[in-house]
Amino acid sequence: MSAPPGRGTELTLVLPEELLAALAERVAALVREHGEQGEPGSPWLGFEQARAYLGLSRDQLYKLTAAQAIPVRKKRCGQGLRFRRDELDAWLEAEYPATGWTR
Repeated sequence: MSAPPGRGTELTLVLPEELLAALAERVAALVREHGEQGEPGSPWLGFEQARAYLGLSRDQLYKLTAAQAIPVRKKRCGQGLRFRRDELDAWLEAEYPATGWTR
């Protein structure tokens, strides 16, 4: 059976509440990421995206930026922190050296 032209196929799923909640949380995070980040694939991350990317709490990331212990860019005239994904990757490599197993 095929769908009419211009229409998709309808599918009904029954999911456990925990899985549905996790899926909704992930979709919301992706929407926030793409909304703040601008175009997908951009090397720039906002504060929340960098926090999620690194797996840090807000306090942890604020402390690192205040101590200038992590690469961050700030607008010349005030607020607005931006992080480059490649710089965060390099920082992670330096902070968490390999322990015998590498790819």
